[in-house]
Amino acid sequence: MPDCVLVDNDVVLKACCFNLADEAVTATTVRGIPPAMLGVGKYVVRGRLCRARNIVDRERANAEFERFSQAASFLEPDEAELILAADLEAEASRLNLELDGGESQLLAILVVRGCRLLLTGDKRAITAISVIATEMAKARIACFEQLISHITRMLGSAAVRLKVCSEPDADRASSLCFSCSRELGPGDAEVLAALASYIGDVDRNAPGILISGTDLGALAADADI
Repeated sequence: MPDCVLVDNDVVLKACCFNLADEAVTATTVRGIPPAMLGVGKYVVRGRLCRARNIVDRERANAEFERFSQAASFLEPDEAELILAADLEAEASRLNLELDGGESQLLAILVVRGCRLLLTGDKRAITAISVIATEMAKARIACFEQLISHITRMLGSAAVRLKVCSEPDADRASSLCFSCSRELGPGDAEVLAALASYIGDVDRNAPGILISGTDLGALAADADI
């Protein structure tokens, strides 16, 4: 599975809240291979969508998730991956770093199956990965802002801003980057610079772990090789 992009629950949840399921699938499909998430994630995301009080239109978000689910694949960790995931969690805990079960299993699948990328919205997990799996995950992790930056380059900031600002509480960083509190939105360059600032902060806290660039353009570049 060298071209498969793994996505965590948080990324999928936010993308669906922003009505960006199709765009997220397009951005993370490499050589015709769609993104993948853990099988249990299907139930986790549905449960969070049903319970969330910070989502304005839960019905639309649920419909978006069903669209994402139809396009994506779902994986189950095997015994070797579960053992590796447990070891990674234990090491993170020993170092007082935060790495939950879902992230550790995705990281284990990334390593064992040789997947291309792990896209996660958990910045604490990215920091933990940079410490406990520096070489294994080098340049094979992406943060949520890189996905949004990529989609912004695809659609333009005005189109993405309408979607993000319709759910201003779904992700605070995105709301700030698109200036959802202002009547007039910023231009493409301003939005991309704001997203790049967040990405740079993640990169400084976890050097060498993120995929190169401020979006997912490196995925397309690799696919052309």
